[in-house]
Parts: sequence; structure tokens; C-alpha cells
Amino acid sequence: MGSGPVVGVLSPFVGGAYYGTILAGISAAAATAGSRTVAVQTLDAAADMAVNGGTPTFTAPVAWDHIDGFVVLADAITDAYLERLRAAGKPVVLLGHNAGRPDLPAVVADNGAGTRATVEHLIEHGHRRIAFTGYVAVSDVAERHRAYTETLRAHGIEPDPALFLPAVDNLESGVAWATPTALRDLDATAIVAATDRNAIGLLRAMAAAGLSCPGDVALTGFDDMEVAAYLGPALASVRQPLEVMAAKAVELLLQAVAGVPVPAGDRRVPTVFVSRASCGCSDARLRLPPAEAAAGPDRLSERLAALLPPGAVRTGEHLAVLAKAVDAVVDVAAAAVAGRTPDHAGASAALLTLYALQAQPEGLRIVARAVQEYTQQIPAGDVAAARRLDGCVQELILAVVRVRQVANFGDRWRLRSTISAHYDLSMALLYNRRSDPRDLSWLAVTPANAGSLGLWRGDGRLEVPAGWRRLPGPPISSGELAVSAFPPPELIAAVGPGETAFVVPAKVHASDRGLLAVVGVVESQVEDGRELVNQCAALLTVGLDLREQEQRLRRAALSDTLTGLPNRAALVETLERAVRAPGRRFAVLFLDLDGFKQVNDRLGHAAGDDLLVYVAERIRRSLRAGDMAARFGGDEFVVFLAEVGSHEQLTRIAARLKASIVAPYTVGGTVVTVGVSIGCTPCGDSTSADEILSAADAAMYREKIGSR
Repeated sequence: MGSGPVVGVLSPFVGGAYYGTILAGISAAAATAGSRTVAVQTLDAAADMAVNGGTPTFTAPVAWDHIDGFVVLADAITDAYLERLRAAGKPVVLLGHNAGRPDLPAVVADNGAGTRATVEHLIEHGHRRIAFTGYVAVSDVAERHRAYTETLRAHGIEPDPALFLPAVDNLESGVAWATPTALRDLDATAIVAATDRNAIGLLRAMAAAGLSCPGDVALTGFDDMEVAAYLGPALASVRQPLEVMAAKAVELLLQAVAGVPVPAGDRRVPTVFVSRASCGCSDARLRLPPAEAAAGPDRLSERLAALLPPGAVRTGEHLAVLAKAVDAVVDVAAAAVAGRTPDHAGASAALLTLYALQAQPEGLRIVARAVQEYTQQIPAGDVAAARRLDGCVQELILAVVRVRQVANFGDRWRLRSTISAHYDLSMALLYNRRSDPRDLSWLAVTPANAGSLGLWRGDGRLEVPAGWRRLPGPPISSGELAVSAFPPPELIAAVGPGETAFVVPAKVHASDRGLLAVVGVVESQVEDGRELVNQCAALLTVGLDLREQEQRLRRAALSDTLTGLPNRAALVETLERAVRAPGRRFAVLFLDLDGFKQVNDRLGHAAGDDLLVYVAERIRRSLRAGDMAARFGGDEFVVFLAEVGSHEQLTRIAARLKASIVAPYTVGGTVVTVGVSIGCTPCGDSTSADEILSAADAAMYREKIGSR
């Protein structure tokens, strides 16, 4: 990888169909320019997918020491955070929104263009009662709604307030208004949904209400999710040129980082309406150039250009691929007509390369129509040439079909691999209680190639355990780091070709553990916020919570609730460990208070409890480092002496303890005293904890009897 400026991305999520596609485009453009990308997620791990207005709880300057400039996606941060970035001298380019900031450069999808084309298309179908549903609290949805109303008015249709149907979020569940009764009573013949997921929710609701689409109500969406073309009916939608937008944002940011002035204001990239069956188009009519002219190379070029993202044909790389595909098909056709052996392999490879640039669901039909249309230019009556050419066409089309089958197999294999990784991850972090989640070796069950964990300290800094990496390389440093210095530079340096460094908050609801950073490939074929790196951070947080709860329960099980000293079970556990250590010289003191019952009877149980707490504190203060005091029960205490060199030393320690305990106490305003009987037992050759305690107890009773 190159050593150019580090490109930072602030995004609500760092993967998924929408954010992942954008992030993949940013990473690819940055890599082409010799830069690495660090993508910082501003929402909590496994957060709800409906976002709006920035993330107020995200305030940390994550990775600011490493990142030279930021691409900021819609709803990632608040305006206050944006101002902090600018005050720190970090260049900023907004992507997918302008945040109401005309003073900043922004690359935005022209939502209005696609929405206007949608409404005009529905009007062409004869619709006049067109409804709109969407979550207009989100800026880009609000823009789509404005374009909808403006387009209606431009065609002499006054928008009816009753046909504005607010959604509660951008998901399938957002169209909560769409009850069977509401849908049957809706005085509309078409609905423009602000997102594909809203539209999918509507398709389900319409089916439940016994309504058909487009027979009863035509429907369109926005975003052109991959699934849109495979629904029943196929969903008409609007395609956003996300990769083109991402590349433009990186270009502007790197210019700003280099000190080149970048004018403020929007760079708008048009969106494109894609008609399908749900809007009433038979056989999902494609928006291709008309074919009234002879189908020569120019027409073939126009047809195949429809495969490319909007605006992509203006780039040299895409134009070169397009030209190669056209030349290859022309050569095949010419060879077939002339009776030469066509270069099927070369033409297939060229077409498949073109198809892979934008594998939209209509791609197969575009290629088929383009090739068939071009190869219809056969001299009349030349039956042999026509047959040869027909064979070539079929060969080319079958090649494209095969690549789609390979892609489908890849999707299924990726799904199986993802399910397996999620299972292994859950077992590693939630079930295997013998391992510490802070040891990032569990990342080996994921596709990640490196990882680092920053755990919050009380002062807002991060404690960073040892990092993890799959491949040989410099160790990822550990220690204490400021948030602005996380992740460690070695992790960013570990970003390889096609990879990105992701930083996700290890935060689930009220549990905020810190930050997880991993190096891997952007996932864009899952739901936003459900990619594996998010699940890693979420399960890590839960795993750390469970471990802490277990430790608290263990401490509670091994502690005396009144005095806070270890209890009998904890003492026995300590003694058993000491017994198993060969050659260890330790001792046990068994203490029983004399006169405690009289204090308890005279002053009450509350005073007696206070006295036990005071005694416990005096015992604790009298011990050496490594020694342990436990409340054995009632007014009995046991002291474990970790190292005892002689009987005289043991006697001195017991005398010091006794002198401390018998000194007067003030309990409830009354001065009281108690005595103590102490039994001493050296334990160098003991065989069990029970034997040791029995011997110490017996020694204590001998002293008690002897002192009477």
C-alpha cells in the first residue's frame, strides 16, 4: 500500500448495502491515490438502523492523530463535532448530504432528478392521484418529497395533503400507516416510496390487504437495492451512483489535504430512475436509448453503456472497457459473417468485464439485447452467415449467464461462510468462559487480518491490550493511548490492498467498553449495521459484560457481606492452593472474640455488627502484604500468613494482632472492649485445608481454656 495521506470516513455504519457501497468506493479511490482508509463508525455496535440528525453521543476524536482529512456521511456526526474537526484543521468533504452547510464542499446525489423522473413516469402511465410515503426527518428523504411535490405542480397537479403518508423510519416497518383498511380506503392509484425498504413493507401490506401491484396501486422505491429486481412484482426504483460520488469525494478531500483550494458548495451527481413491473411497465421496460437507427457500433456502444453507473462513461477507465467490449463484439460478428472462427473467449471476457463494473439485475438483458440488435445486420438471404452469427450470439449470451450463476454461487457461499463465522464468534466470545475477550485471538474465526482493542479508563483515555494480526509483521503496540491516537499506527500500516481499517464503538445500550479496530474488507452485501465487524464489537461488549458479572458474582460468593473480608469459601480456596505448592511455609491463625456476646446483648445487634466491622478493619490493617484475613462465621476470624520463617515470627504476629484487637472501641457512643483467643498452626507439611483449619481451631480452644 502507498504512504499517501490517510483518508478518514465518519459514517453511522461501516458496512451494509448503502454505507458499505459508499465506503468500498472511498477505499478503492483512496487506494488508487496511494492512501489508506480509516472508517470510524459513529453509532453504537448493533445500533438501530434508523438514524437521523447525527450521533449526539459520539464526541471522541477517534484517530485524529493519524487521519489527514475526513469524508463525512449523512447523519454521522452533529454540527458541533463538525466544527471541532474544522477547528483542528482537518479538511472535510461531505458525502451524500450537505448538512445545511454551504460553506463546505459536498458531493450529493441529486435525489430530485430521480424523483422527478419517477413522478413523470407515473404521470405518463396516466396516474394523477400519486401518494408519497417516507421518513422526511432524514434530509435526503425530505429532498425527495420536495421534488415529488414540485413535479406534481409542474404538471398541473396540486399535491393533496391526504396523500402524504409519513413513515416512522426508512425500514420495512416504517410504513406503519399501511393497515389493510387504510390501504383499501386510500384514494391513490400510485405510491412513491422514499426508500426501497419502505416499498418492500408496502408490497407486503398490500398483499395482506388483498391488493395487487400495479393492478390496484402502482409503486416505486428509491435506492435500487439488489433485491428490488427480484421481487414480485419487480420494484421500480431510483439508482444512486454511489461509487461515482465516493470517488469524487476522495478526489476533493485529497486536493484539500494537499493545500489546493476546494470551493465550497454542492457537486450534484444525478440519480437515475429504473422502471420495472411495479410501476406498470410490461417486462420491466428498460430505460435504454431508442433503436430507430441502424444498429451499428455507435448504437452497440450506447446499449452497453447502460451497464455502467450514471456518469461513469465519462471516465477514461470505463470508456476503455466499453470500447474493448464493442470492438470484441464487432470482431465476432465480422468473423461470423466472413466465415472465420470468431474469438468467443475474447469477446466473452470483454463483455463480462463490462458487466462486472455494475452488475445490476438488468445487465443480462442489456447485454443480450445489445448483441442481438447489433448482429441483426446480416445481408439478406445469407442463411449460412446468419446461422454462424446466431451461434456466436448464443455463445456470448451464455457466457454472461454463466458469470451470473457464478456470482449467485458466490453469494450463497458467502452467506454460508458468514453464518459459520457468526456461530464461531458467538461461541468464542459468549460460551468459552476460560478465555479473556480482551485477548483478540478470537478474531481468527473472522476474515479480519488485524485487530486492536481500546478499553476506556476512568480518565477518558484508553488502555490498549496487545493487538492481534493474522500475517507476520510488526506487533501492534499496547499500553495507554489517547483516543486521538487510537488505533495504534501499526494497525493502520497493516491495511493491505483492498482493505480498510474499521473502528467501531464497543458499546451496546448503556454498556460502553471502548473501541474495537479491525483491518478487513468492506461488507456491502448485508444490511446496514449488521456486518461482521459490528457483530464483533457487539458480542465483544456482551462478552466483557458477562465476564465482569461473573467476577462480581464470584467476589460476592467469596466475600462476607458485613465486613467485606473474604468468607470461609474464599479462605478454603486459598488454603488449598497453598497446600498444593511444594515446599511452601505458611501458617494459619484462628481468632475467636471473647466478650462479644455480652456487647451484642447489652447494646443490640446493630452495635454488635458495627463492632465486627471495626474488628475486621483492625485485623486488615495489621496484616502484611500477601497475607489474608477472612471472617469464618459469627465472631470468628481466620488469618492466612503467606510466609512464616520461624515459630518466633508467628508468635510476634499473633501478639501484634491481639494487641490491636483488644484496644477499646466506641460503638453507638459507648466505649467497649473485647478479648481474643488466637490459635496458631504452622502448615508446612499439611495435607488439606480441613486439617489445617481443624488444627488451628483446636489450638484456639486450648488457648481459650488456658487463659481462664
